[in-house]
Amino acid sequence: MMPLNLCSLAAYVRRQSSGLDFKVLDSERMSLNVTEIVEEVKLYCPDLIGITSNTCVFDVVKNITGLIKKEAPQIPIALGGAHVSALPERALVESGADFAVMGEGEMTLSEVVKKLELGRTDWSNIKGLAYLKDGRPVVNPPATLIQDLDILPFPARDLIDNKCYSAAPTKRVSLGPITLISTGRGCPYDCGFCAQRAIWGRKNRMRSPDSVVAEIEECVSRYDIHSFNITDELFTSDLERVAAISGLIRKRKLRVRWVCSARPERLDLETFKTMYAAGCREVSFGVESGSQKILERINKNTNLDEIRRVIGNAKKAGITTHASYIFGYIGEDDNTIRETIRFAKKLNTHVAAFFIASPLPGSRLYKEAMEKKYIDPGSAWANYSPLSNMKSVMSLPGLSSEKIRMWHRKAMTDYYLRPRYILLKIFSIRHLYDVANIFAGIKMLFGLRK
Repeated sequence: MMPLNLCSLAAYVRRQSSGLDFKVLDSERMSLNVTEIVEEVKLYCPDLIGITSNTCVFDVVKNITGLIKKEAPQIPIALGGAHVSALPERALVESGADFAVMGEGEMTLSEVVKKLELGRTDWSNIKGLAYLKDGRPVVNPPATLIQDLDILPFPARDLIDNKCYSAAPTKRVSLGPITLISTGRGCPYDCGFCAQRAIWGRKNRMRSPDSVVAEIEECVSRYDIHSFNITDELFTSDLERVAAISGLIRKRKLRVRWVCSARPERLDLETFKTMYAAGCREVSFGVESGSQKILERINKNTNLDEIRRVIGNAKKAGITTHASYIFGYIGEDDNTIRETIRFAKKLNTHVAAFFIASPLPGSRLYKEAMEKKYIDPGSAWANYSPLSNMKSVMSLPGLSSEKIRMWHRKAMTDYYLRPRYILLKIFSIRHLYDVANIFAGIKMLFGLRK
């Protein structure tokens, strides 16, 4: 996926401090190892380095930061992302970075850049910043959230090669390049596994339909991008806004395709038809569990009947359905996992993504798992990935991490190798990208079952 967060930060800071040069180094896309990343840094010789990080890649970030500090110690380093926002002091101590930008980063990073331009070294009055002082971390008060998101410039996509980014097979709705787009921030819900509130807070802030569609237009006209992945958790929460965005896309005759996420509640058939007419071809639903007991434990605030109804409406509108499930949340047992597998089969969505519950720092799950000593204290950060071949960090009474992994692999096999599912995929083929998705999905399935 394209680095939307880095492009958004660069766009804002560039507007606040004109005359600066920026470079986005997407080391994952370029397949660079740590040594090659540091060589790129030394070649560009920046005045500030910003590194974004989620939890499961933080060990790599530590290695990158450590080697930069060894090879180019004069360059200050700022870390950001959900992991750093949740554990700013620990992130600074473990990595040796100079700064940790907590939460929404635009204004905080801009203030850091301004002070560096002026040669100042007093960081105490920058909200949302943690920093090292005499080798000890200092954490400032949190920054004020941006209430009017329309004031933000569009992400600086000119800093990346947009043609290099394509969707994963589970979210591909065209064969061309795809870009991410954010139309809102924050979520008022309190799902136990979610760590995103460490960045965006719990208030839902939304961009106007005009702003959203103007960014889509820029992507089409300037970058020849016609495929979009809307990153918001709550894009469909305001049905009038969804209708307005869909209406503007059609009014301006934008030939685009897009995929979005949705909570499986409240959505009616008419809304899905409106979305389809505007180019929506897939919706990803966070179902999480087929056990009402576990849904309540997660604090999902939905029920199984509503999930069935909403996903049924999406199918009737011709939209590809994608459902995500979690195994191993606190309170889970063999029976609740069996309930989830049975429920997933009955829903029979086009994609079923099974994840292992990961207690990410910043989430309620992390706090509870730490208190109950369910987390292996010796685990590397890489083991916090919810979808990998790494050993999970969390074991439950009567449900070890190895057993959760066994159920995870069994769920994928039981779901995807059913005759009913195979027929669904065959009769759903409409475009070449559908065929490409099938072959890529098979490769992913057998890779994860190793």
